[in-house]
Amino acid sequence: MRKFSIISAVILGLLITTRPIPAVTSINANNFIQIISSTSQYVRIEGKVFDSKLTDNSKVVFLNFGKNFNTSLSAVIYNTNFPAFIDAGIEQPDLYFKNKNVVIEGIVRICNGKPEIIINSPDQIKVVED
Repeated sequence: MRKFSIISAVILGLLITTRPIPAVTSINANNFIQIISSTSQYVRIEGKVFDSKLTDNSKVVFLNFGKNFNTSLSAVIYNTNFPAFIDAGIEQPDLYFKNKNVVIEGIVRICNGKPEIIINSPDQIKVVED
């Protein structure tokens, strides 16, 4: 009976890990309508970080993907995640990503009426060549 349980567990594990992974939707950071339509979904967004800001109390970095931060997507990095960026060689994410084209991945949420993606890890944001 125990052999059957182990074999069943192995087969079940193989079935679970071989399921197709759903495709990640890719969106241009300037496509505000598509970003808003993707609220609560995991997406990949490519665009230029026009501006960045480290809050006065150094608790949050905002990477803004539009000239007007009130009406564009922001990537948000909380200070609890700063050590992961430092370990990845990115001492100041606000300065490192500013004016660069990047790809971010994460779940779109609406905060204060505008879309944002929380960046918990440097693996969620990559600089891309022009």
